[in-house]
Amino acid sequence: MEYEQMIATVRRRAGLGENEAVRSVQAVLSVLGERLAGQEADHLAAQLPDPLDGSVTRNPQGRRWDVGEFLKHVGDREQVADADQVRQHAQAVLRTVAEALDDDERHDLLAQLPAGIIDLFGVPTPRG
Repeated sequence: MEYEQMIATVRRRAGLGENEAVRSVQAVLSVLGERLAGQEADHLAAQLPDPLDGSVTRNPQGRRWDVGEFLKHVGDREQVADADQVRQHAQAVLRTVAEALDDDERHDLLAQLPAGIIDLFGVPTPRG
């Protein structure tokens, strides 16, 4: 998926303007990358359009955030206080990210996340 297509998809899904969509994508990718352990953030970044790969924070230990903490950090970075809006934005971004990844990477990524965060992606929970 190309950068422009990714931003346009997030804009449409979340009802955001261009700048807000970019800020939302960057916030969600930053928090998601911080949540991932090992080299999974690098693998995620490698499958994103070039302008977005730098938005993925690298944290080899991975944070152990549940969905509530995950969304709080997204809202802080996005500078959005309304919890429902933050959830809507995160869902729009993560669903778009899920579509941009190949099957193996999507499976590896989701395998590191708790059910509450997986639900934001709008895809079935990985098995095994």
